[in-house]
Amino acid sequence: MSKVVEFKHHHSTTPTIENRKVLPTPPKYSQVREREYLLPDEVNRIIKAAKNVGRHGHRDMTMVMMSYRHALRVSELVNLKWSQIDLTKGLIHINRVKNGTPSVHPLAGDEIRALRKLQRDYPSTQYLFITERLSPITTRNKRGQSRFK
Repeated sequence: MSKVVEFKHHHSTTPTIENRKVLPTPPKYSQVREREYLLPDEVNRIIKAAKNVGRHGHRDMTMVMMSYRHALRVSELVNLKWSQIDLTKGLIHINRVKNGTPSVHPLAGDEIRALRKLQRDYPSTQYLFITERLSPITTRNKRGQSRFK
């Protein structure tokens, strides 16, 4: 934890004209933290926490689960439509952005159950993930939520 504090302090100082000093090179991330990814147990704790927070816990839990398991960018996640989901065969058609290749992924049992509940909760929507006003969630909505940071 002290390395992170040192890293933040490093960026808070600015060179002045009087002493003409240039800041040293910032430390590499490998020096600040041990790894750049989450372990499966950590992700499962995030999924459970998302389910228990707010009025839309099930929707948020499903969003975290789908984004992790299918490596979805935020824009890919919020643009998912029910036409891309085949619940009978257990498949999801993913349209990738940034020159990614579209692909078909299998859905796990808990994902299928979560999606069916989502479909029961919001039966007449085109998008999987919608707001209280029945409009699609935007990338700005999801990035602004502090509980996923």
